[in-house]
Parts: sequence; structure tokens; C-alpha cells
Amino acid sequence: MNRRLLTFILSLFLTAIFLALALYRVEWEKLAHTFVSADYRLVAFAALCWLSGYGLRTIRWQKFLAPTKTISLARLFPVLIIGFAFNNLLPGRPGELARAYLLGVREDMPKTTALATVVAERVADGLMVVVFLALAFGALVTLHLTLPAGAQTMIAFAVMLFGGALVALLLLLARAEWAQTILGALTRFLPRAFAARLAGMLDAFIVGLRAFGSLGNVVTIGALSLGVWSLDSLAYFTMLTAFGALPDWSLRVAAAPLMTGIINLGIMIPAAPGGLGPYEAAGVFALSTLNVDATLAASVALAAHAVQYVMITGLGIVFAWRAGVSLAMPRA
Repeated sequence: MNRRLLTFILSLFLTAIFLALALYRVEWEKLAHTFVSADYRLVAFAALCWLSGYGLRTIRWQKFLAPTKTISLARLFPVLIIGFAFNNLLPGRPGELARAYLLGVREDMPKTTALATVVAERVADGLMVVVFLALAFGALVTLHLTLPAGAQTMIAFAVMLFGGALVALLLLLARAEWAQTILGALTRFLPRAFAARLAGMLDAFIVGLRAFGSLGNVVTIGALSLGVWSLDSLAYFTMLTAFGALPDWSLRVAAAPLMTGIINLGIMIPAAPGGLGPYEAAGVFALSTLNVDATLAASVALAAHAVQYVMITGLGIVFAWRAGVSLAMPRA
């Protein structure tokens, strides 16, 4: 069987499992009523929060790229959105590679350098997952509630994964000569031209990490990351309010960062394009810790996912069309 077809079938299987976990207790008539009675003015505000978050992501990406090349926000924003749209439309989350490729072509820079900045972004986001899960944990403690064992395991996993990734990137930046020596030893039996190409790619990747070499840049990137994820959390708070979940605002304050962290961990699981399935299951799981009714929790998760998916995919398709980019392969 074709490998891509097998991967696609497996992703659909995982999606079906996670959707079943998210929706098996849903009362469908009640679900329809929650969508009819929701306050869509607040849903629109949540969409604006998410879109503003992508604007901050663009500014942050510009900071990652600054030590290598200054690129205007007007040129970066469409590339970033196209990358996220690729993730929504194609299996395997190819958007990270797509936007590194597209940026390299459009801005005449090494694609490996562009990819390094994307990897650094993902690590920064991963650390924010830890921060917001910790904030949720603190908020729950003040309410005399505790995270279930599963959520605590997620926090431990995120700390190890993203903390380890950050240490690895910083070590690579600080000891670039060690990395080249190790790579040379590993490739000494390969054809000389191919080994030299790999060495050049490693150098280009390290160049993309230079933003971590300045304390001022690190502080700025940290502040921008906090802003991105605060807007994400505010959007979830607004969606909870729009659907009448958790009438006590203090519970919504605890639930919003919890949803932010757990959903973003959930969509790391390979599934159908756009994280369909893991997103909903993670959202319902997060709200179940606060005893939100399964049907109401599912309505919030489904609506939040739909708003983000439609908005970013639609924008991405428009930007891709204007840039002459196909889903098969971006071109200049």
C-alpha cells in the first residue's frame, strides 16, 4: 500500500477515535440548542483575539529573523498564515516546512535558516504551554480544585519535551564547532560533496538561532510569546462566556489557560488535517476537570476549532492564491 495513503488512513482512524472520545456522551438536541443560544458577538471578539495573536506571531517571527535579515511584517504575515493553512488542509503538519521553503524562495535566504527560526518558534510556543498550564494549576489551587492525574502528566511531559528542546538549541548555538565536528565524524564515509552540503545546512540552521544569542532579543521574544498566548487564553475565556459555560467568572479564568495548554498539547498528536479529533477531545477533557457538562464542553470545543479553522484556512487560501502557491509545492 502507498505510504502516503497508509498515513492518511491512520490519521483518519486516530481522528475517529478522538472524536468518539469527545462526543460519545453528547446529547445532540441539546448541542444544537447551545449553538442557537450562543452570543455570536462574543464569538466574533474571540476570532479577533485569535487573529491578533497571529499578528503578534508575525512580529515575533520577525525578531527571530532579525539577526539574519530584516523582513517587513507585510511580507511575513501572508507566509505565516499560508503555513498554518497548510497544516489545516494537509495531513502531517507540512505547514512548518512550507513556510520555511516559501520564505527562503521569496526572500532569497537559505531555507534551512528559515526552518531554524520556525523550529525556535515552536520551542517558544512549547514553553508557553508549560507556563499556561502552570497558571491554570495555580488558579485551580486558589479555588481549592486540583488537576487530574492525566493533566499533571501532560505538564511533566511538556516540561521535559520543550525544556529539553530549548537546551538542545542553546547548546547547538553555543557550541556550533562541536556540532560540526560530530557531523564531520558521522559523514566522513559519505561522498565529499554531500557531506559538505550537510555541513553547510547545519551552518545555515545555526544562523537561524542567532536571536537566542542576545538577552534583549530573548526578553522581547518572551514578551511577544506571552502576548500571543494571552490572546489565545482570552479567546477561550470569551468562548466560554459566549456559550454560557462556567457562570462563575473565576472558574472561566482557570479554565481558559487550561484549555489553551491542553488543546495545544492535544493537537501535537498526528491526526486528520487541522487537528480534527485531538482538538475536540483535549477541549472536552480540559473542561471536564471543572465538571462542565459533556455536551456544553463539546459545543465550546467544536465552535472554537471551527472559528480558527475557517478564519485561518480562508485567509491562507487567499494569500496562497495571490502568491501563486499551490498545495503541492510553493513557488516564488
